Amino acid sequence: MAKLTAEDDFNIEVLKLMLQLAWSDGQLDLREVGTILGSARSWGVPEPEIAALKKSLEGNATPPAPDLALLRDRPDEVLEAARALIACDGRLQAAETEMLEELRIILSPER
Repeated sequence: MAKLTAEDDFNIEVLKLMLQLAWSDGQLDLREVGTILGSARSWGVPEPEIAALKKSLEGNATPPAPDLALLRDRPDEVLEAARALIACDGRLQAAETEMLEELRIILSPER
């Protein structure tokens, strides 16, 4: 198996965050699943990593916590992915809005 690159590591952490956001309202919409898997494939994430994410998408595993320290290096990209996920199902839940605001604060350079 090929060694993961720094870009792979970053993308995997963004996907973990997207998983957390998708589950934050207690339900997983098929559009959210499509957005997460589509992002993983478009970013070239290796299949073994995608398989691990699929377990969380299927509810067979607890969504993994993202490495926020790694995500702080590129907050604009992280927030863009988070906003895309939140918007994909056409419903904005209060929990999603709160989580997005918390994420913005966590990723801010002042921390």
